[in-house]
Amino acid sequence: MKIAICDDEIQFINATTHLLEQWAAQHHVDITLYPFTNGDDLINAHKTHCMDLILLDIIMPLLNGIDTARELRQNHQTVPIIFLTSTREYAVDSYEVKAFNYLMKPLEPKHFFQVMDEFLETTAKARETFTAQTDTGFCKITLEDVDYLEAQNKRVLVSLSNDISIEIREIFSKCEEIFSLDKGFFKCHRSYIVNLSHIEQFTKTQIITKNGTNIPISRNNYAAFKEAYFSYMFQ
Repeated sequence: MKIAICDDEIQFINATTHLLEQWAAQHHVDITLYPFTNGDDLINAHKTHCMDLILLDIIMPLLNGIDTARELRQNHQTVPIIFLTSTREYAVDSYEVKAFNYLMKPLEPKHFFQVMDEFLETTAKARETFTAQTDTGFCKITLEDVDYLEAQNKRVLVSLSNDISIEIREIFSKCEEIFSLDKGFFKCHRSYIVNLSHIEQFTKTQIITKNGTNIPISRNNYAAFKEAYFSYMFQ
């Protein structure tokens, strides 16, 4: 598990590192820690390393933690973020960037460990991920978060359930192998693969996702789609 710690105070990075090492030892979790003292270095490193979790200080010079998180989200990064701060002033802003949690400094070990336990439990439920290349680097996509995929020339647009769309540099045939029927996906059209669990309703010609998006069903695929959908829903 790759965990980034971003804080402009080295002393706090060291203290947080110690707590994470304690927690990992208790749970027999293999972790690799990446310390950063500013948001720019974190953003650049995440493009290459695809962190599993980011612990992010809010009050930092130049690029603060909220702006760092906003930039990560603008680059379509859905990595879980736990904000660390000495003030509750930014609590509302943390919801805007869909933070996993918001912790007050100094960290209280028992509470911190509880939050890390929640993170571990949450990620265990959504284990399967796909690391895809984008124009800005790499991003990790959790399969169950995907609404549908759309082929666009030599790129693929991945639409997520949180209304974020990611353009990845992958061929559609490779995506077909990864987002397959045994994982709850169906290729309903030559240009579309849909997550069966994210379907609200469908007709003979289109699917409507829970987010309200209309996706076409090709005439030749309707019978197979209908069979696959009901098999999946009642398995």
